[in-house]
Amino acid sequence: MFTVVATTAPLHPGDIAVLTGRHPEACLVIVPTATSAVRGAVERANWSLLVGAEQQVEGFLNIGGRRIAVNGRGAGDRRRGVRPGRVPWGTYTLLRRLVDRPMATQQELARLVGISQPRVSQALRALGEHGLVCRASTGWQVPDVEQALRWWLRNYPGPGGITTFWYSLDPPREQAYAIAALNEHGPAGLAVSGDIAADLLAPWRSPQRAVLYTRGGLDLTETGFTPAGEEEATLELTVPRDPGVWAGLDLPGPGAGELPLADPMQILWDLNRAPGTDVEEAVERLWNVMLRQQRGRAA
Repeated sequence: MFTVVATTAPLHPGDIAVLTGRHPEACLVIVPTATSAVRGAVERANWSLLVGAEQQVEGFLNIGGRRIAVNGRGAGDRRRGVRPGRVPWGTYTLLRRLVDRPMATQQELARLVGISQPRVSQALRALGEHGLVCRASTGWQVPDVEQALRWWLRNYPGPGGITTFWYSLDPPREQAYAIAALNEHGPAGLAVSGDIAADLLAPWRSPQRAVLYTRGGLDLTETGFTPAGEEEATLELTVPRDPGVWAGLDLPGPGAGELPLADPMQILWDLNRAPGTDVEEAVERLWNVMLRQQRGRAA
């Protein structure tokens, strides 16, 4: 069985070195694109690699000492592939913060998002072209939060970074508490999203999978977890590239015994892709809670 390491952003050879030190078992690395150096690093570890490009997947599997090519294409074909552009994390984070805090000035947004005022101005202009933000006399706002949330679910590319999948017999919420106890980075280095966070904010269904974000990778093999594929996993652990995953600077932290939650829009996005037949109802319930909270802040 492979440990699956999936990421929506390209990796570097140094990332592979970190992963091989963290995972002594065989791993399957899934990335959108990979350089020859990354491919070489994966091969030297006797791991497997799948690269997604232009609706196709290619790479290789190392199974029992045997190397199996997957939809192999020539090096020339790989060079002609289009490299994904840089994700504008600041723009996505700015929209998150404006939903949480209407009527913010550019100076306040620069502080909340952690980018320069010129970059804030660029991001506001980009969001304004989609009709998602507008300027009022006292600051910037999201005029139609429902429109913003629909746009978010349709366009947000995911948090990027490195994701590993794990399985445990414990209920998902207990799994989250176990990771919180293991996390050496403290509450600020952990964020709970998806099913569990939605159940805390807008209870509707029993959580089926724990979705957690951490500042640094964690080895869960010594805590009763076993590596798993994405379909059978009960816990999804991501070290994200998107800084907006973490709750805003002005939002209160977790109290004693509570789990630290991810940004509300991240929770909505993760819940929307959760397994189960009643996801749409859970998303609608959380959606309505977020709308009520935003209208209360805007009042």
